[in-house]
Amino acid sequence: MIAYRNKFIKKIQDDFPKKRVIVIGDLIVDRYVTGDVKRVSPEAPVLILDYKKEELKVGGAANVAVNLKTLGCSDVTLIGIANNDKTGIWLKSFLSNFKINTIIMSEKNRPTTLKTRYSTMNQQLLRIDKEVTYPIDKETEKIILKFVRDKITEFDALIISDYQKGIFNNISFIAKIINICNTNKVPILIDSKSQILKYFKNADVIKPNNHEVENATGIKIVDNNSLNMAGIKYLNLSKAKALILTKGKDGISVFLNNKERKDFISKAHQVYDVTGAGDTVICTITLGYVSGLSIYESVQLANLAASVVISKIGTSTVTNEELIKRIINDDFDN
Repeated sequence: MIAYRNKFIKKIQDDFPKKRVIVIGDLIVDRYVTGDVKRVSPEAPVLILDYKKEELKVGGAANVAVNLKTLGCSDVTLIGIANNDKTGIWLKSFLSNFKINTIIMSEKNRPTTLKTRYSTMNQQLLRIDKEVTYPIDKETEKIILKFVRDKITEFDALIISDYQKGIFNNISFIAKIINICNTNKVPILIDSKSQILKYFKNADVIKPNNHEVENATGIKIVDNNSLNMAGIKYLNLSKAKALILTKGKDGISVFLNNKERKDFISKAHQVYDVTGAGDTVICTITLGYVSGLSIYESVQLANLAASVVISKIGTSTVTNEELIKRIINDDFDN
């Protein structure tokens, strides 16, 4: 399997840095507050967290953009919504330090989405979400569509990262972006929590996880047969060209029209946290695909990238150096 190793490493080193990618989606900041729990509050039957530290990390479409950069993509443009609040100012500064091109708009009464997780000894105790999820303004949609129409030919791919926080709640907005990409023959890859699949027609790749497929199809995935039924139904309803179904520690399944399902078992040696692994998968598939790898090869590479990320705690990324090391150490049996 030396040929696979050399091919993947060459793509990462030679081709990834040349690619230009647009990411459009929901911008999220993840806040982690950790401490020790030694007693119960005398005021109510709740635990007292003895504060030790806190950390901010980017999530949602922002994490997708950062993943692209750490994988070696030199030119990333991120489009999304964030306010000029404390969280938004931190987010913009973080993205600027990563040299990510940003088109970040703000809307009145829409705070920057912030998810705060309180935990002890890697055990989450509570999560608090600060967000609004109603649709973005029509004027904001027009600005985004104009940029895509005017600039799409300058890019190699476009990724939609839809966490259902408002930017794609008017789901037909996605259909318009897909049409622009199709017209200009630019691959579009979608990671969306939406259950309205008809607007994904003609997307090159759509990448839900198993829970999202279950919710969209009404089929509970409990075995190979139900997995097949759910995946085929999802692909048929969406009319996308390829369905990449991520299953956490159970790996990835690929569905293509008129072809048998192909499974990629998880390559993880340890599983600490699957948060953000889907972002890593969509980024690696995108860069692999536009660098000349087949869908199956791109997924195989993404599976290796995901194995690095889920061995870390919290929303994380994988660097091109880490991925190359993982490729070198893999036996390529699947």
